[in-house]
Amino acid sequence: MKHFPSSVRNWDNSIFSYNKNTLPLIPNISKLALKIIRNYFYLYNKNVERKLRRKALALRFRKISTSRIFLSKGEFKHTNNKVIITLYIYNRQKNNYLLKLKKRYLKNFFKKTFSFKKMLDITSLKENRLANRLILLKKLRKINTKGFEALERINMFRPNILKILRELNEKNEINKFLAISKYVNKFYKKLIKKSYRKLIIYMYYKQLIYINKSKFNYTYLQYLKNKLQLLFNKNIEFNFINLKYFYLNSNILSESLLLKITRNRRGLSKFLKKIEQKVKIQKKRVVIGELIEKKNLNIKPYFDNKNLLESYIINNLKYKHITGFRLEAKGRLNKRYTASRSLQKVKYKGNLLNFDSSYKGLSSVLLKGNLNSNLQYTKLNSKSRIGSFGIKGWVSGN
Repeated sequence: MKHFPSSVRNWDNSIFSYNKNTLPLIPNISKLALKIIRNYFYLYNKNVERKLRRKALALRFRKISTSRIFLSKGEFKHTNNKVIITLYIYNRQKNNYLLKLKKRYLKNFFKKTFSFKKMLDITSLKENRLANRLILLKKLRKINTKGFEALERINMFRPNILKILRELNEKNEINKFLAISKYVNKFYKKLIKKSYRKLIIYMYYKQLIYINKSKFNYTYLQYLKNKLQLLFNKNIEFNFINLKYFYLNSNILSESLLLKITRNRRGLSKFLKKIEQKVKIQKKRVVIGELIEKKNLNIKPYFDNKNLLESYIINNLKYKHITGFRLEAKGRLNKRYTASRSLQKVKYKGNLLNFDSSYKGLSSVLLKGNLNSNLQYTKLNSKSRIGSFGIKGWVSGN
């Protein structure tokens, strides 16, 4: 069977209406709309982030930070009364916040007390007050046991003091001895201060995660929608597709590399190697049975069994797996401030061949610019202090 890709793959705008007055303006309006959408998703809370950083992040570094919500090129479908905007999204900012929480704070304080998923399930904790009390008691017990373990470690080389502390702790008679009780109270005050500080930081991170999630809620999206409606003079409908991996879209893959090079052009080779390691490629095996043309296209036997029908549809979907990628960086990428020639570096993994045309012998459709239908192509440019450079990215699927 010959596969025909959607018209949006050929052009960023597909128009199912005709108005000769607005047609010339659509490319410029689409660019402006995409710029507004990007600025909306790049919003941040300066007051909360300042509390988590020792030094304030300069605006020029924030613009090239990779901790953001990455967006692909917009696909606009125009009808008489509506514009459907499709965007592929990779939320790296949310992943970074969750990773920091898991590594630095939750692992140390809430290990064996309750799981990481329960901590994030705020609604269930609010509904059940008894569960909140039990969790609080477990926290206090954890701090108590942790504090006594720390005291034991401090006094490990003084066996007599350690023995006395153990005996007094078992009998609950530490308060009778003034010097020991002062020492223990002072230690617990320091421990509680540190615990309190870490819990506050945890709350700040939770607040940032909530701000990140709220960008996709209708309550905030309606303001963006109203602005775009004034621009297009039509109703707006959003179609957001969340990507699990950043390399599933060539625009997001190229943009992540572009930002890293703009920040530090000396690490170009290292960045390319890391991307090569992260990208997982599906190795396609050529089966002789697949090369033979199948004449029977009847799917009625699958209707009775839902599982068979579902597997049949999924198996016949195109471009489910990544089979290869190619990244090419070219321009003023020298390590020093010299007037030397431009550099070119290429990283390649897998292959960019179209499986249908290369192996099965089927004719494949070409997109604009003689681009194969299985490829995504992106061309971006940026500049550093010593000059400009460009990046080309290809991602192949099957």
